[in-house]
Amino acid sequence: MLDLIESLLIEYAPTIIVVVLIVGTYLYMNRPPPPPPINRKIKTPAAPKPPKVQKSSSEKVLKIFFGTQTRTAEDFSRVIEKEAKKIGIPCEVVDLETYDPNDLSSEYFAMFLVATHGEGDPTDNAKEFYLWLTSEDRPSTLLANPAVPFTVFGLGNKTYEHYNAVARVFDRRLEELGGKRVFERGEGDDDATLEEDFLHWKKNMWVTVCEYLGYELKSSEDDKFTPRFRMITLTEENYDVNNSYIRVNPPKIKPKLSNNGSVIYDIKNPYLATVVENKELHSSESDRSCKHIEFDIGENLSYLVGDHLGIYPVNESALVEQLLLRLGVDGDTKFAMVPHDKAGSVIEASVGPMTVRKALSEVLDITNPPRKSILRTLAEYTQVEEEKKRLIRLASEEAADEYNEFIKHDFRTIGELLQNFPGINPPISHFLEFMPRLPARYYSISSSLNATPGRVTITSVVVNFNTPTGRFHNGVCSTWLANLKVGDKVPMFVRESHFRLPSHYTSAVASDKPAPPMIMVGPGTGFAPFRGFLQEIQHRLSTKQISEQFDNILYFGCRGSNIDYLYKEEMVVYQQSSSLKTLTVAFSRETAEKTYVQHKMASDKEKIWSLISNGGYFYVCGDARSMAKSVNQTLIQIIKEYGSKDDNAAQQLIEDMQKSGRYLQDVWF
Repeated sequence: MLDLIESLLIEYAPTIIVVVLIVGTYLYMNRPPPPPPINRKIKTPAAPKPPKVQKSSSEKVLKIFFGTQTRTAEDFSRVIEKEAKKIGIPCEVVDLETYDPNDLSSEYFAMFLVATHGEGDPTDNAKEFYLWLTSEDRPSTLLANPAVPFTVFGLGNKTYEHYNAVARVFDRRLEELGGKRVFERGEGDDDATLEEDFLHWKKNMWVTVCEYLGYELKSSEDDKFTPRFRMITLTEENYDVNNSYIRVNPPKIKPKLSNNGSVIYDIKNPYLATVVENKELHSSESDRSCKHIEFDIGENLSYLVGDHLGIYPVNESALVEQLLLRLGVDGDTKFAMVPHDKAGSVIEASVGPMTVRKALSEVLDITNPPRKSILRTLAEYTQVEEEKKRLIRLASEEAADEYNEFIKHDFRTIGELLQNFPGINPPISHFLEFMPRLPARYYSISSSLNATPGRVTITSVVVNFNTPTGRFHNGVCSTWLANLKVGDKVPMFVRESHFRLPSHYTSAVASDKPAPPMIMVGPGTGFAPFRGFLQEIQHRLSTKQISEQFDNILYFGCRGSNIDYLYKEEMVVYQQSSSLKTLTVAFSRETAEKTYVQHKMASDKEKIWSLISNGGYFYVCGDARSMAKSVNQTLIQIIKEYGSKDDNAAQQLIEDMQKSGRYLQDVWF
């Protein structure tokens, strides 16, 4: 037997060796990965305990979700991303619009930076997630097994009544669904100290989050700007649509399609509308300007009265040329910014392909005062020690008053800042990346699509003023719009609003019941949405969709009947057609004592109370800082006097009207 085994081993030895080698190689190549390195922890006793259930290393990614209308929340998210990577925390910045909320329960850590706009509304890109989050169908244990850790920072404006409402809803609902709040919600005020609020929250947030996740906190004071993109300079030779390197209009974002296959235009994919009318609404006696601008939108955009029109403007050419000269670059240089980790296809370019001049004109925000993060970055590009110290000082937390005085109060642009610090010399590729993007501007639509098919109208006051530095500042969008000619193209999209007519006026089914009363308060361009309302009512009256059984009143304000009485002739027509029952105008410059809309309201106290107590709707449109607050206080006094209520009861009545959709505001600051 032994002889037989020995002979078999000798005969098949080569085969056995080969098999052993193959099996050994297979086992080696498919060995399990080594365990992840253990991070050191800093000692902070107050920090909560980490989740008990461990997830695989591939899932341990901190997600930084943003909801933004002007890109500020996205910019803040990038700051968080940069610091997280320095600490060593794997992270990813996520646009809420692109995220499947059903994946939320499996997240390692969720950080939300969300803005609030309008009457406590989520931003366009956060709307679907917001609706999912607030749905009553969500089980209370959705985020509880294990508890998903989270923290929230909100971007809001205290001028508005619903300050940071979206962030507060996110914070509350995430906890209600079983999530674990690791760090308290932060709130920033865009009317005053938004960036300071964010920096303060972020500084304290990292202490707790690092302890919770088991990472060593590292200082970010010496952080340097780290480009995420590289600039590809293009020549006439390779600037060709047929070249795989270049596409003139790269499909960065796939357009949304409706059920019938038509393109849906939105903030990321605006429609290029044609100007069909641009006329002055003020008389020659006015020292100001207000434009009625009408666009041809065909069947490409749809809107309801009360909605907003988002418009992407173009920066003033003189400012662009001054900046090109200061930066020492050729505005005709063709380029594209592509990710460092990509081969170079501009299909995924963050900016371009375009010329540098076009980027400064249409992509970068070069007129708003630069944030502290920009000053901190600019300090890296000067060899002048005094300039570096001054910039770092202005960007510091302790120099808030100096920053507010020198930058915000004086309303300095990036161009002025570069003139004040001649030693700053950033590479154009870095400048194109770290500068904020030019956001869309929003206008209350002043037309009815049913009354004017294929058309949309805005009423735009031209903004300009002298800054404390002596520079004459032109409002970016209003100045650009004012100079447009018939035939010019404008990129635009519609943003839905809650500023709606009562359903009686818009229902497809005619009703014999009396329409609810309406009180509309809109001085100056605050009349814009009410023009749309009245056009819609007039259209429905003429087509017999509604009867004349309604009572509405408009309080309009301007300086003088022969100066800035917007749409004066139209208002007469609305009254004659019974679209508008009562028109009350406050002229602030025609008497020794200035008269405003709230004063006219005070003269009609009994009438207003009668309309309100009979189910009336109350609308306010215009300036949020002064007018809207004064109107609100006047209404409270009317309710107290004629409703026999104290301050608390009067305020409660207004809050009840707001909740039921009978007190609506479309205000700005």
